[in-house]
Amino acid sequence: MRVVHISDNHLGKAQFHLAEREEDMYEAFDQAIDLALRERPDLIVHTGDLFDSYRPHPRAFVRAFEGFLRVMEKGIPVAIIEGNHELGADTIRRRIVSPLVNLENLFERIGYSDLFVRLGASVRRFGDVVVAGAPYASRGVRVADTIESLGRKVKNICNCPSILMIHQGVRGMIKAVYPEVDFSDIARSPFDYVAMGHYHNKVVRRSGRRVFAYSGSTEVVETREVPIAVREGKFILSLEIDRDGIEIKELRLKTRPFLYFSESVRNTRELYNLIERLMEEASSLQRKPVVVGSLQVTGELRAGFSTVEVRRALSDLALYVNIRELRKLEEAPEESEVVTGIGLEELVQNAISSMKLGDEVRSLSLKVFDLWYKEGKRGEVFVREVLKLAEGES
Repeated sequence: MRVVHISDNHLGKAQFHLAEREEDMYEAFDQAIDLALRERPDLIVHTGDLFDSYRPHPRAFVRAFEGFLRVMEKGIPVAIIEGNHELGADTIRRRIVSPLVNLENLFERIGYSDLFVRLGASVRRFGDVVVAGAPYASRGVRVADTIESLGRKVKNICNCPSILMIHQGVRGMIKAVYPEVDFSDIARSPFDYVAMGHYHNKVVRRSGRRVFAYSGSTEVVETREVPIAVREGKFILSLEIDRDGIEIKELRLKTRPFLYFSESVRNTRELYNLIERLMEEASSLQRKPVVVGSLQVTGELRAGFSTVEVRRALSDLALYVNIRELRKLEEAPEESEVVTGIGLEELVQNAISSMKLGDEVRSLSLKVFDLWYKEGKRGEVFVREVLKLAEGES
C-alpha cells in the first residue's frame, strides 16, 4: 500500500511579516500535494500544523481546502491530526474549535466525510493498513499512555501493517527543546511506521523492519531550521508499506532559497569580501533568497556597522536579511550554538520548570520566551503578542 506523509505546512504564516513568505507557505503546500498525487497513493497522512494558527486567515483555510479537495476528487483519503498550532495555547484549548473541525465539517457537507478523516486519539482502517492518531498533547500529559492504548486497539482490528501519527517532540529522535515523549515510548509500541510532526527538519530512523520519521515542514518556518534546510532541503515522504516491510522515498520540494553564513570579520576588507560573496550567490539565484547569518565582529569595526553594510548591499538582491551580530573578545561559540541557542533554551526551560509555578503560568512563561528568543519579536509587537497570550488570544 502506498502512503504519503506530509506535515507542518503552517499555512497563513507570514514569516518576517512578509506577504511573500505567506505565499511561499501556500506554494510549498501546493507543491507537496502535486508530488503526493504523482505517487498515486492509497492514503495521505498529515501529522499536524497544517495551519499556523488555531484561527487561520480565510486565505489559509481556502488554500488548505483547495489542496485537499484535489486529493479527494481522485478518491484518495486523508488522515490528519491536530498539531499544537491548531489547538491554541493551553489556557484556551478547551474553549476553542480546531480549524480542522471546521474543515472536516465542510468536507462532510460536500460528500467527502469518508475521505477527510480527523483522528483524535482514535484508530481507523484504510484498506490494508490501520492508522492510529494522537493529536498534540502538552508537556505533563502522559502521551505514552495514549500511545499504549492505541497500540492495544490496533492489535484488536487486524493482523496488518499499522501507522501511528503523532505531533510531539521525541527525545532520542531529535534534540527536542521541550521533549514530550521518549523514543522508548514509541519504540515499544506495535506500530510499523511512526509518522511524526512538530520538528521541522526531516529525520528518518530505522529499527529492523520498522521506521520512525519526521517528514519535516514543507517550508522554513523558523530561522533555527536554516542551516539544515540549506544543506538538506525540505521534503515529504512516500512509503510502500506491507507485511514484508517498508520502503521509503524522500521527495524533495523546491522552496524559497535561503543563504546561510556564520562568519568572523576583523576589518573592512574581510567584511566586504563576505558581502561580495553573498551578492554573487544571491545574484545567481532565480528567486530572491532570504539571507540568514551570524557575524562575529572583532577588531576595528564598530558595533552595528557590519550588519548595516550587509543589509544595504543586499537590499535589492534579497527578499529579507536576518543577521545576528555578536561582538566578543573571546572566541566565537560553535556554529550550532550560534544558530540554535540550544544551551540557552535548555537553561531557560530548566529554570522555569524548577520554579514553583502552576502549569498554566509555566506554559505562558515558556511561550513568552519563545516570542522573544525564537521569533525575535521586539518592541510594540512583542508587547502585543504577550498581551494576547495573557488574554488567551494566541
